[in-house]
Amino acid sequence: MVKDFYRLNFKTVIETNHTNQTSVESQPTPQNITTSMIIDDLENGIDRKGIQTKYSLETWEVTEMFKHPVLKGKKVKKKRKLSFNFIDDTEHEMPCSVDPNQTTVEGVIEEVMGTVKTITDDYTDEQKEQMNGQAWEEEIQGRQEMDAQDQLNELTNEEEEF
Repeated sequence: MVKDFYRLNFKTVIETNHTNQTSVESQPTPQNITTSMIIDDLENGIDRKGIQTKYSLETWEVTEMFKHPVLKGKKVKKKRKLSFNFIDDTEHEMPCSVDPNQTTVEGVIEEVMGTVKTITDDYTDEQKEQMNGQAWEEEIQGRQEMDAQDQLNELTNEEEEF
């Protein structure tokens, strides 16, 4: 009985839903093929054979392309299609709806910033320029004092070394 096992014809008991392979039209080989073009093809469900057909390439050329570090190990994204039409017939209400009366961070910032007066609003342009000039003078004076202190510290350090 076992010796005749190879003669049996097996019939497919279960028929499965086969996904249709993405059909690819052959085109002349372009002068430049970029890695992003190949990645887009893979994401659109075109496998290596499809890429070979699409760009009219030889098998070894496709193999060489996929040795590139960006393409190495990349696989085709399989697009799964349902065997039926799935239709959403419910009302489109967000499960976590937003309360229109709820305040937002942007609204609070705008509300606060809109009511805040800056200190310089009460001054004329001339007074503002004078204050800016005075601020720069104070900055320069502070830096000069710091430079003088640094020079003094260097002198005292040199004297301590001798």
